[in-house]
Amino acid sequence: MQVYRPLPADHEQAEYMRRIVRECRELLKQPPPDTFLGRRTHEPLQADDDATPNEER
Repeated sequence: MQVYRPLPADHEQAEYMRRIVRECRELLKQPPPDTFLGRRTHEPLQADDDATPNEER
């Protein structure tokens, strides 16, 4: 029966993948970014039919 012994490069690759997984898990714990989509930050301006573009409201 043949025994598999990992090479040092295999250890490095496994540690690299573990680090990537840790970083990804930390990113997934953060709240989703605010994209402003669908959020109303102010009421629309009222249209004044009597005013011309040069008049102040």
